[in-house]
Amino acid sequence: MNQLWVFETDVFCVIVLGIILYSLFKNYDRQTRQRYFIRSVVMGFVAFIAEACWSVLNGKIFPFSQILNYLFNTIYFCSSTIMGYYWLCYVELSMNSSLIKNKTVRFVSKIPVLIIFALVAASYFNGFLFYIDDLNMYHRGNGFIVHTALCHFYTLFTSVHSLIKSIKIKNYLKQIEYRTHAMFFLFPLSVGIIQIVFPKIPTVSVGITLAFLYIYIDLQNLLISVDTLSGLNNRNQLLRYLGNRLRGNAQEGKLYVFMLDVNKFKKINDTYGHIEGDAALIRCADALKRANRDNNNFIGRYGGDEFIMIADLENDSDADKICKKVADKLSEICEKDNVQYDLSFSFGYASYKNEMKTIQDFIEAADEKLYIAKKEREKKPGLQ
Repeated sequence: MNQLWVFETDVFCVIVLGIILYSLFKNYDRQTRQRYFIRSVVMGFVAFIAEACWSVLNGKIFPFSQILNYLFNTIYFCSSTIMGYYWLCYVELSMNSSLIKNKTVRFVSKIPVLIIFALVAASYFNGFLFYIDDLNMYHRGNGFIVHTALCHFYTLFTSVHSLIKSIKIKNYLKQIEYRTHAMFFLFPLSVGIIQIVFPKIPTVSVGITLAFLYIYIDLQNLLISVDTLSGLNNRNQLLRYLGNRLRGNAQEGKLYVFMLDVNKFKKINDTYGHIEGDAALIRCADALKRANRDNNNFIGRYGGDEFIMIADLENDSDADKICKKVADKLSEICEKDNVQYDLSFSFGYASYKNEMKTIQDFIEAADEKLYIAKKEREKKPGLQ
């Protein structure tokens, strides 16, 4: 393999990962799973620096050159394996998996890392993973494939697990996130095949870097579609989702849009302050999540104190049942949190009609029903 190519490729990968790390640290949210993602990228960054240094000194003779060659290869083998372990932790935590929370499973998941540590140490004596000859040239050992297999074990396991979870889960945003995680393994796999066909072209580091870059960009795009306060879809994602549904020949009378408005929200804000107002909105979002946990309904924050649901239903009776379920869940949350004020929704919904030419026509139909519901509520004594 041309060592100049290795050096140039690794420098490119280090620059790309450095840019990702800079962006991550600048926007660091300090969630546990975010820390594991950063650690995984850092380990990749370290591995490629070590490989770049190796490509410069390999075959060069000077004082301590062999020791440095062993050192950089040790760093590469260990950091690339740790990178896989941290990626496993990140993905499993993102999926709220019980696997990574189990102490026994967590210990077992570290075994590949411990095995590589032991094999690297043994390689100084038996050359199992690699050895350095008298001319300071690096050579792969007979057990080199063990390192490759253990590193890919982490990414393969998380990709398969993410794909399975994405099929089972009903939440639209989580489906996208899990499928994004599942794509990670495909990049090293694809470039690995290229390197098998063209063994003199270094591609593994490129594949890993592209995988990190793809995940980072895709998850950043996902964050753009999420309302930061409630954790629900935002208006942009609503328009994208509803546009896709309507372009997919939505069935008349079966696709429903619900508009939900928090009753007397301005009074809550004015009386208890904006912090409590935000807490009220979070409770409302939580009620929507709980009420739609077992279905594939789209839920989002439309703006301010307005929320939205999109569902495939048979008739208005089913729509009324969903409204009641959301109202009941919100009542349960308020009772549990001992909320001292009335926190409730007004609902308006509309089913799709062929004469609705635009997304806005559909939403406005539900909004008109919401307006009527608010007016009816104001007529009732004690609810103004």
